[in-house]
Amino acid sequence: MLWGWLMLTRAASSFGTFLVLCGHLYATEALAEQQRVSYFILAQTVEPLMIVRDGDPMASGMFTEIVKMVFADSDYAVTPMIMPWQRMKEEFKRRDDWVIYGYPNGFEPDIPFQLSEVPVFPFDHVAVTMKVNDFSVATPSDIFGKTVILVENFHYTDLDSYLTNPVAGTGTGDIVSVRAFSPEGTLQMLRHKRGDLVIGWRARLIYNLSAAGLTMEDVHFQDASGIVPTVDMHFAFSPRWSDAFKRYVNARLKALRADGTLTRIYHKYGGPKDLLR
Repeated sequence: MLWGWLMLTRAASSFGTFLVLCGHLYATEALAEQQRVSYFILAQTVEPLMIVRDGDPMASGMFTEIVKMVFADSDYAVTPMIMPWQRMKEEFKRRDDWVIYGYPNGFEPDIPFQLSEVPVFPFDHVAVTMKVNDFSVATPSDIFGKTVILVENFHYTDLDSYLTNPVAGTGTGDIVSVRAFSPEGTLQMLRHKRGDLVIGWRARLIYNLSAAGLTMEDVHFQDASGIVPTVDMHFAFSPRWSDAFKRYVNARLKALRADGTLTRIYHKYGGPKDLLR
């Protein structure tokens, strides 16, 4: 009787081990079947689009949150890859499994890319002045003779043509331009009176305001769409992705837009309620 019980116990144990092994093999196989998505991340300069923390490259951020939601519970596994822009430009051309944010004129001519059918949020620029030295800003002529503070190496559509030192090409020089290495730096320069105004993306300037030693009570935000036109930000990805991948991304973004998720994320990071279209 005891011998029979021992044999039954061993058989049950062996069967349990078999099930565990099968489960492990199935999980390994399922993981292997997931297709890798290389999520290209620029650290620091693009916050709050992408917010990186030590040990957590996808800590938070407007676009990072959307990436997580698009690929959650899918056949795609997101692999974050942090790198500087100069290296990233080469990776865009070399790899065929990448995603990042982008807009129609946001890439250099030699970089192959494709945009999602659905925009994810507007890239809206504002003019920031100190309230103690405030003036109206609506068109380029309003800031002729003024000194505008901009981020180093950034292009500013339409505004570039009036600057003393655009990143590329030539400007008329009607607007004096000085540069800082970060959005925080532009606000610090404004605070220290090294320029008359800052022009930049609304969410980025709101995010960096306190780090620059300023509060919303110190500054005046004005719509600058008459100086730097608002453009729609999209998912950007390698054009060499499969049609199935492209259909999946577009379908998920349409669903996130329809249920209000994209709107909620946009507002969470400082987007005004009247701009999401």
